[in-house]
Amino acid sequence: MSAGHALNQTQIGLVAAMIMTISNHEEFKGKSRGSRSFSIGFGLIQLMISGICLLCGNAWAQSSVTGKVLNGTTSRPVINQKVELLTLGQKMNVTKEDFTRDDGRFTFEEVELAAASPHILLRTIYQGVNYNLSLSSPEEMTSPQLLTIYETATELENIEVSMPAMLVLANGNDLRVEQQYLVKNGSNPMRTLANSQRTFQFDTPLLGKTEDLTISVLGLGRIPLPQRPLKQNKGGYRINYPMKPGVNEIMISYRVKFKSNDRELKLRLLDGTEHSQLFVKPSNLQVSGKGVEERGVDSRTESAMYHLGKISKGEFLNLRITGDAPEHSADDGHDHGGDSEFQVVRLPNRIFQQKIIILGIFGALSLAIIFFALGQQSRERTLQQVRKRKKKG
Repeated sequence: MSAGHALNQTQIGLVAAMIMTISNHEEFKGKSRGSRSFSIGFGLIQLMISGICLLCGNAWAQSSVTGKVLNGTTSRPVINQKVELLTLGQKMNVTKEDFTRDDGRFTFEEVELAAASPHILLRTIYQGVNYNLSLSSPEEMTSPQLLTIYETATELENIEVSMPAMLVLANGNDLRVEQQYLVKNGSNPMRTLANSQRTFQFDTPLLGKTEDLTISVLGLGRIPLPQRPLKQNKGGYRINYPMKPGVNEIMISYRVKFKSNDRELKLRLLDGTEHSQLFVKPSNLQVSGKGVEERGVDSRTESAMYHLGKISKGEFLNLRITGDAPEHSADDGHDHGGDSEFQVVRLPNRIFQQKIIILGIFGALSLAIIFFALGQQSRERTLQQVRKRKKKG
């Protein structure tokens, strides 16, 4: 049941309760007019309190999640495969688990969903590789889910590596470099590249002092998954994160220190690239090098744009970047590619965003009813005193 549907049921229940209360006026017979007014007012207050409780109860809803695990390599359902249902909060918590049947299907009953952030994750581990499926709305959870896994291979031929973008940010004489790599797994039949030794390799500049090296693989929802770079005997670094079929995105960041503003950035591309875009900031720096073509200034980032030609496997990208650049403090409010811990952001919910307004309206109505009932009771007492005086007279 969705939150909107539950709210309609609540409204119907409130209307029915109000009709029953008003129609059941026989219990007020024999009471004074003021007492009846106060009782009706008190009854309405009780209904409002019940309505608030029911409305707040819609912050949690229950749903069932069903799906199927399919082997993308063999196109067959996976039998007796463990599937976990995780909820996302301060950390991932496994709340339910199930094993697939003969047709590869799994079911999770009575899944509690927080209306403020109805986000869950389906996970299964096959041959040591995690496969995830993210669901972020009650509507997504009502339809059958398909969780696809693949057979693994330690070596694959159809692997293409490219560096489509590179950002260079000057900070005084130093350069902050960020590189985007794409690892395209075009294996047929589709398989996951899983090798404990290496699934991706890269190198850092030969000149200058390199510091603050970080590397992350962008996972589900572009969540950065930090990796530990391992040094290779032949030079450069490697990681062994599994590369699934399709495009795998990798982000590398580091800082290179130079003694002057005449900086030579010499970088070896172990797997080469067909072409790349280079962004340099500040835009007034002079950039030169083989195969470098100026393409103007990017209005969004205010950085100078350059096109880099083809670099063959194992060849060097050699850039010369000269000119003065301002120095940024360590805490200048900008993200320069340092480590950051991912935090799950809870999506806003209208009921919670407007709870103060809703409670304020209920409170104002409650006070109005109380004062009305008290006023009616006071007027009734005054009329009774007048009648008594008239009788005595």
